[in-house]
Amino acid sequence: MAEQGKSNPEIGKTIQAGGIAVNYHDMGSGDPVVFVHGSGPGVTAWANWRLVLPKLAATRRAIAPDMIGFGYTERPAGIQFSMDVWGKQLKDFLDAMKLDKVDLVGNSFGG
Repeated sequence: MAEQGKSNPEIGKTIQAGGIAVNYHDMGSGDPVVFVHGSGPGVTAWANWRLVLPKLAATRRAIAPDMIGFGYTERPAGIQFSMDVWGKQLKDFLDAMKLDKVDLVGNSFGG
């Protein structure tokens, strides 16, 4: 896992999940809450959740990945975007993070 980005707050940490380099933000400690962003031009986990993550991190572990096709997560050549692809990415991300039990929060597409 790489360190949280310093010069660009949109770039967080990186983890390999299902063979894809996933950009994500991870703050705080305690029971984990995973935030899945919405869709639209320029959407990232940080853009969607930047005001929520630091506040929740006072009492919980707040985690927000960029989904494939958004932000700074790798975009594999020839990938066909679908809910199945994003669902698998989320499962692979949770596995890579060794998270067995989380609370999920989704915005729009992320819900």
